[in-house]
Amino acid sequence: MRKRMAVMFLAALTLTGWQSLRIASVNAQSSANWLQWGRTAQHNADSSAIGQSPQAQLADITYDPFVAQEQAEQGGPLTAHYQAPLIDGGSTFMEYKTGVYTPCNPPGSHAPYPCGPDAWNLEIWNERAFTWQNGSLAEKWNFESDWKPEPSSNVNDVNSQGFGLFGWEPVFHAAISNAHVFVPGASGSVYKLNEVDGSVAAHITPFGSDFNTYVSGPLTADANGNIYYNAVRLDPIRPWTVDATGAWLVKIAPDGAFRLAKYETLVPGAQITCLGIPCGSQRGSINLAPAISPDGNTLYTASIAHFFPYVSYLVAVNVSDLTPKWHVAFNELLGPNTIGFASDLASSTPAVAPDGSIFFGVLSFSPTGRGVLMKFSPEGQYLAAFNFGWDETPAIYPHDGTYSLIIKNNYYLTSGPYYITQLDSNLRPEWHFKNDTIDATHPNGYEWCVNAPAVDANGTVYANSEDGNVYVINQGGTLKGKIFERLAIQAAYTPIAIGPDGRLYTENDGDMIVVGEK
Repeated sequence: MRKRMAVMFLAALTLTGWQSLRIASVNAQSSANWLQWGRTAQHNADSSAIGQSPQAQLADITYDPFVAQEQAEQGGPLTAHYQAPLIDGGSTFMEYKTGVYTPCNPPGSHAPYPCGPDAWNLEIWNERAFTWQNGSLAEKWNFESDWKPEPSSNVNDVNSQGFGLFGWEPVFHAAISNAHVFVPGASGSVYKLNEVDGSVAAHITPFGSDFNTYVSGPLTADANGNIYYNAVRLDPIRPWTVDATGAWLVKIAPDGAFRLAKYETLVPGAQITCLGIPCGSQRGSINLAPAISPDGNTLYTASIAHFFPYVSYLVAVNVSDLTPKWHVAFNELLGPNTIGFASDLASSTPAVAPDGSIFFGVLSFSPTGRGVLMKFSPEGQYLAAFNFGWDETPAIYPHDGTYSLIIKNNYYLTSGPYYITQLDSNLRPEWHFKNDTIDATHPNGYEWCVNAPAVDANGTVYANSEDGNVYVINQGGTLKGKIFERLAIQAAYTPIAIGPDGRLYTENDGDMIVVGEK
């Protein structure tokens, strides 16, 4: 049902230089630590570690205590986005929610205002560190951030519920670089924490104390220790029906110096009129982590018109000075009957292959809710597409002088079938895996609730399913192993991470669950 909500929303609205680039990419990612969304600045979720066999549950930590209330507000679905577990050596870092959840009465009524998603600013987002002690994952330190998500809807305006985020909670997402944990803060700021004890080494405040400015997606750390993210400034009363008052790409250097680039300069000549009215300013797509090319010279992000999401672009930026390199409109590429566009309701993030090709999952204006995964050259040429891309960051498996991509592949409109699919570098299917859980209520199986699968050094694929299992899948699409955690019907789409020791870090209904060998 959570995915059918997306369907309803939609209804309403080559290998040149591969070897040298691969070497550069590997040199920049010398360890198997999982330090950010998609593990690396390319967000390709491939690990040099070998994943452990899923024999036992090793840890279970609740990081979102409000899941039952959040699901009640949405009539069952969990419409939240969560940080990927971050692993650096023997330490694990995860978001951790505290504070107060104010339920609506009845749930879903938006009353008495503010309640439910309209009161999520009363919750508190923490970054919590854990370490393994005597076989258990024990708390090491906790940092309470003042970060808040963008408002779900206009302030105290029931008539504006057709605008905004529809109760889809934005992601709070840290990144690790050079023994520091970088954590989003209020007013578009970032806290630099000492990894060992969580103490504040610096507080970088590019926008002063303007609480209407938001860090609007995960932080990205490149191989040189620079941090990148998107920020947006919204009207305090009508954030979704008044134009955004500012939008920036931010770069923080290792010494704390920062550089800003306005999105209006990154997308020159963007469409300004939509159906006879203003499209709204261009800004970064919410929940997106900027990606860096393997050579470290180019950054990729997605830009979206504030009022009309189907006016959106893949944007390339020079890393050195944040000047525009090129941009390409998604809605001009897929033919007359398929309009592709970025979405604030998804967590799709650009993934960059070893040859520099960029892959990005967009929504499409169709009743299926499946979206489209699109491929672009490093120069911005549209190359290929596969007909699934909703809320998806593909894992990229380099092998045999080429690479493959792994994605979830859910058929929502027909309630299945549901696959994990591996595609070749030109987005042609190589194999499919369908989980083997079939029952009277799910005759076509259970959907995959992973928005960023992982792949290890052997090409073994890891993904979590709504049936409550974590699956380990061999190359070729055969089952290697699985372990049941708990049933996760209508659960949030969540990522999976592989630790340097091969432990598997998964998420299930607001819990981080670690599985591996006994």
